Amino acid sequence: MPLFRYKVRDKEGQVVSGTLEGTDVNTVVERLDALGYIPISIKKEKTGGGTQIDIGRFFERIKAVDLINFTRQFVTLHRAGLPMLSAIGALQAQTRSKPLARALDAIRKDLMGGTSLSAAMAKFPRIFSELYVNSIWAGETGGVLDEILDRLVMLLEHERKLKSDVGSAMRYPIILVIGFVIAIIVLTTFVLPKFTLLLTKVGSTMPLPTKILISVTDFFGAYWYVVVLLLAGIVVLFYLFTRTGAGRLWWDHLKLKLPIFGPITYKLAISRFARMFETLDRTGLPILRSLNLVSKTVGNVYLAGAIEKIAESVRRGRGLAAPMREVGVFPAMMVQMVATGEESGALDDMLKQVSDYYDGEVGYMVKNLTGMIEPILILFMGVGVIFLIIAIIMPYMSILSGFGSGGGYGAH
Repeated sequence: MPLFRYKVRDKEGQVVSGTLEGTDVNTVVERLDALGYIPISIKKEKTGGGTQIDIGRFFERIKAVDLINFTRQFVTLHRAGLPMLSAIGALQAQTRSKPLARALDAIRKDLMGGTSLSAAMAKFPRIFSELYVNSIWAGETGGVLDEILDRLVMLLEHERKLKSDVGSAMRYPIILVIGFVIAIIVLTTFVLPKFTLLLTKVGSTMPLPTKILISVTDFFGAYWYVVVLLLAGIVVLFYLFTRTGAGRLWWDHLKLKLPIFGPITYKLAISRFARMFETLDRTGLPILRSLNLVSKTVGNVYLAGAIEKIAESVRRGRGLAAPMREVGVFPAMMVQMVATGEESGALDDMLKQVSDYYDGEVGYMVKNLTGMIEPILILFMGVGVIFLIIAIIMPYMSILSGFGSGGGYGAH
């Protein structure tokens, strides 16, 4: 179908431009008129001889700050009453991120064709995450898009800060590991072969730790490509497995149980659940509908399944606290505060306090992340260093012993 480039004036008198598919100019004019636009100019796009595929776009991602700025500006324009298409068009013109600009152009076309905003955004998973899309869907469905966008800005800024803090906390351990690996490579490449040659000349028996180190080094030197292919295959299979329903459920459950990072992931998800639930419940939506919407925005399939079980209990006429206690996923403190909120009629305030509390807990745990990782790292590196020392020193002692034995024989 031919593509037409248009320039129109919206209800506020602002000029909006873009592209739209249609059989002819009249069809495009009718569609634009139905959307409330006044056409200024419509031109048919020239098509080339073939379709070009830009492979580089597949790997493009946008910076977190670009997505945060887009969301913040979007909620401002939407709250000001600007039509969705005009807002998207204005943001497309303002953004400096080329991938985001292309995505917004396609989203605007889908919106003109009657597609919902969340469905249009779902076509760009490398830009809009599943959590982002589901949150937009919840805002559209519940009629609280402004509030959801505000929550998304807070969530995106919080996760950006979290990643920055984790990166800062992991910088020192990563430097230690890199230094340790470099030391192993230098020792096994330049030092150990000389000891091995001397041991062979002297005729001494090679110590077991040295044999193990040499065998491992020789294996990686000869079959490094096999190791790389094997690791790549494992990564691909794991990725495909986690794309399945059972695999995603298993992985999301495991992420909550991982040492060190598991508690951070768990508390972050609990905070996200409480904040989203509080946002939807504060608008006056029925609890059952709010739970169904929140289950799709929590960002964890395992927790989403627990929320759906709670929703089923609520559907049968039960409250929130008892089902939350029965599923065994939510912390006792949160269950108690929800129970208090139900009894006092201040559920929203209780949920906000829960979210604020776990946000603080996550921040505290991230600040202490280095302190949690360092003992484990030092233990493993200490064992590795001791093994390396034994593997290097023992050949040296064997060489000295061989020379000493040789000297003794020569004296007789």
